[in-house]
Amino acid sequence: MYEARDLVVRINWTFRKTTSSDWSDIRNNTAVHSFYWIHEGSGIFHTDQAYPVSQGMLFYMEPGLQMRMKSAPETPLTISMVLFECCSLHHCRSQWQFPQSVQRLEIPFMAHYLGEKAIGMDHAFSELTRTWVPGNTESELESSALLLRLIARLHQQNKPPFIEPAYEAYQRIKSDIEDHYADPLHIGALAKRHAISESYLRKLFMKHLHVSPKDYLTDIRMRHAERYLAYTSYTLRFIANACGYHDEFHFSKAFHKYKGMAPAAFRKTSKHANHSDP
Repeated sequence: MYEARDLVVRINWTFRKTTSSDWSDIRNNTAVHSFYWIHEGSGIFHTDQAYPVSQGMLFYMEPGLQMRMKSAPETPLTISMVLFECCSLHHCRSQWQFPQSVQRLEIPFMAHYLGEKAIGMDHAFSELTRTWVPGNTESELESSALLLRLIARLHQQNKPPFIEPAYEAYQRIKSDIEDHYADPLHIGALAKRHAISESYLRKLFMKHLHVSPKDYLTDIRMRHAERYLAYTSYTLRFIANACGYHDEFHFSKAFHKYKGMAPAAFRKTSKHANHSDP
């Protein structure tokens, strides 16, 4: 399992292909991940079964999946193809973990888009194929960012269509924590304000973020505190207040528990790392 925010991609090839009326082909490179976006036309894709293909359809193929493709004679296909490698590179508390290969992204094998969504996807793939230039560092970086943005959109669309008020309350509370971490927030008061029980709110946080609401608030505050300590000369009192703590003592205690060292020691270590010779 991977976290979407930890994804790293490397594009091997991307191109827009207009097929002929008698076109057929197979998926030749099965060692990588592949997207096939249908701009125009119709046809048939075969994996374990036959899939009728038409404008506005997106196919995602994980490594190892075999596929045969064929255009309809009267309506040849125009396809954007993106072949890429993908890994998960996790960063936790200033430490990089070893990259882990992603065997399959958590997005559907096939999706069909209509209306404004289809126009948006068409633009995204056109921009991606236009931007990518092999061997050009700037274009490869930009196109990788475009691909990650596209994958993020697909992840979001693949989430269950929660319509229950409790999930909406969870999203609002999560945003409140991220936007107002410097305020004296209390999880019980937030739950009451958004009409959700504190215990159910905790279940939703554990399900979607794998931490409790209180721990998520602490994590947000500590991440900001790390940057204040590393990149500014503000006093501990100022940083404590900026990160939602009413005094230095409670801030220092929370920081030591989170980071395993006092704020002053972390600042000293960070300053040394930032100014040491390469």
